[in-house]
Amino acid sequence: MSEVKNPAIVYISPAELVVHPKLIEIYGENEERPALEKSISEKGILESLKVSARTGVNIVLAGKCRLQIARQLGISTVKVEFVESGSPEEDLKLVLDFNLHREGGKTHYQKFHEGQYWESVLRPQAKERQRQSARRLNQSNDSNLNHSVTESKSQLGKGKRVIQEVSENLNISVGSYHKGKKVFELISQLRELEKFKAVVALEMEFNRSIDAAYKFVCNQDICYQVIDLLEADEIGSIGDGIAWMLNGDRNPFRRFQLDQVYQFKKRLRPELEIVGRVIGITNEFVVFGLRNLGNMSLEIVNLRPRQIDAELQDEPSASQRKRIFHLMQKFSDVFPVQVSLAELLKLPNLTDKEEVLLRMYESDVFEKTWEDYKTQMKAMEVSKNRKKDKICAA
Repeated sequence: MSEVKNPAIVYISPAELVVHPKLIEIYGENEERPALEKSISEKGILESLKVSARTGVNIVLAGKCRLQIARQLGISTVKVEFVESGSPEEDLKLVLDFNLHREGGKTHYQKFHEGQYWESVLRPQAKERQRQSARRLNQSNDSNLNHSVTESKSQLGKGKRVIQEVSENLNISVGSYHKGKKVFELISQLRELEKFKAVVALEMEFNRSIDAAYKFVCNQDICYQVIDLLEADEIGSIGDGIAWMLNGDRNPFRRFQLDQVYQFKKRLRPELEIVGRVIGITNEFVVFGLRNLGNMSLEIVNLRPRQIDAELQDEPSASQRKRIFHLMQKFSDVFPVQVSLAELLKLPNLTDKEEVLLRMYESDVFEKTWEDYKTQMKAMEVSKNRKKDKICAA
């Protein structure tokens, strides 16, 4: 059991500290902790770093992020509390003990890294308990055999299953732990094989959802093909790979681009024009702007790629769009004009009335009217300022 060597807080330079390699292995060399950085910049380091000097080098066992931020902020000294440790194994145990309830949240991958360690510690202890129980049973004689069996059951009942104890340490369910172990093992195998692109993609999917990553790993028909695609740089994520395998397309969104115009094979609704313009692409939908033929207004329709039965068309309004962009630049300080022009860009094509509106914005009459208005506003502002000056002088 480790004890505090010196309970008093010691202040030393960050340059004199070295982070334990296990902390870097589990949590990464650099972490983004904006809330912690803000707190340290405003209040300083409130909780001391835990450090072992067993080897003559000051090894940080807890406080990697605090040290990292202190270095970034140029803090000259940090609060350190030295702890006693008798071996590398005890250093490692302290690293995991101190960081068990680490603030700032942990990714699933980080938790299962810790779980691997806890299993390596707890399984030998569980086996030793079983051996001790077996020895007691062998040493007992017939007269007290029943008593020994009862005693043994009682002692075993006091302990928890290793998997249950590890799951509680990691604050996840036993079921999720079993699933996550399978994913973690594949990530470790891929790392050994130096398939680092697949490692990064699977780790991201694992951190997003244990269940989703587990289902992916269990579907071996898809899993290893997607890993090959990732390593070949054909796709960038597990989701892209699954879409490719299921739909024959590596990314169902890839064929769509902003401002493209598509003609649908059937009207989406009877009142909507059959052509639409792509005005947005989200994680779920391709967003189309279509004209409502009933009131001639713009309608926004969200469609998943599989729902889009349409063919790409040549741009029907290229010259008009060029004029619109020019007008938006010209009247960048006139909000109502900006709004009306931006809405025109969302339509697949323009009506005659909308063409008239464009020409009006382009006309000398509109420009002169706008210049006259700006002159009047400027004159009113000058007059108002003069009145204020007179009042102040009085």
